[in-house]
Amino acid sequence: MAEVRPVSITGLSILSALGRGGEAQLAAALSGSAAFGPVRRFDAAGRRVRTAATAADVAPLQDELASAIGTACAEAGWTGADKAAAPLFLAAHGHPGLSGDARQLATRTGVAAPNRIYTSACVSASTAIADAASLIKRGEYDRIVVAAGYLVEPGQYALFDAGRALSTDDVVRPFSLGRQGLLLGDAVVAMTLQAGDGLAEVAGWGRAGDAFHPCQPDPEGKGLARAITAALGRAAVAPDQVGYINANATGTKFSDAAEAAALQRVFGQDTPPVSSTKAVHGHALEASGLLELAITVLALNAGKLPVNAGYLGPDPACPLDLVLDGPRRPGTSYGLSLNSAFGGANTALLVRAA
Repeated sequence: MAEVRPVSITGLSILSALGRGGEAQLAAALSGSAAFGPVRRFDAAGRRVRTAATAADVAPLQDELASAIGTACAEAGWTGADKAAAPLFLAAHGHPGLSGDARQLATRTGVAAPNRIYTSACVSASTAIADAASLIKRGEYDRIVVAAGYLVEPGQYALFDAGRALSTDDVVRPFSLGRQGLLLGDAVVAMTLQAGDGLAEVAGWGRAGDAFHPCQPDPEGKGLARAITAALGRAAVAPDQVGYINANATGTKFSDAAEAAALQRVFGQDTPPVSSTKAVHGHALEASGLLELAITVLALNAGKLPVNAGYLGPDPACPLDLVLDGPRRPGTSYGLSLNSAFGGANTALLVRAA
């Protein structure tokens, strides 16, 4: 029987519209300083909404991913041999040349040929983390690098705008009364995972489907609740041991209410402190799970919880303990990062601060 080993995040590289590096992400998340502004990367003049969180001076996505992987591996202290033995798990928007791009990325960065590519929309990166942690814990690999990237581009932007999913008041307001929708944002993130100690332990993970509707979430939150319960059970952690939840909350009416129902299903009326950092960096689609997990780890290690920015007032459909007036101290070292996607896919990642 394979040895059961703790799995930790040991290296981290982050780019978003908030800036480069973890310090910029955490500072904005703690203060609630959003990065949204007019879209200038492409012509959005004909769209209902013309706002997103786009980073300045970004290179092409492939170059940014290569840089992120290199930085994360260096932070982890990996040698050339370490990288050569570490497969790449890549989360990115699907297109016909993606497998070739992934192979080139592995060659450029010196990591092993891509083992897996994830194109499962907004749970792509969180699913990659869950798979990587499971394989390392079982002893099939000693180390894996997970990378994810999305830079706001006209195709997906047009789809979300046409679907009337984007916020019409240029603000993302998770769980708030008067929320109008989501806004897209850039993210390029890489993490190194390996057995042993590191920046934070990936203690548990869970995945579950709603089996409810092609687009709308289950209003009772049953699928997400099952994913959370599975993550807690895998780590043998009770609900009252969770000190923070970085929610999926996109600022959309039905999704936020469904997520609140899921949290109450698991935690009862007294939920842990909750916020959604999408309110400052936007929705990064395939890269969302990795960006939000990174901020969750940084916040827990700093002992300060991100605020739920954009809030106007309580919505009776979202009766949660939201972090509103300023950063709080987490009550425990455990935090959850939650993600959901169209089609009813849900993921929950439980991390423990170092």
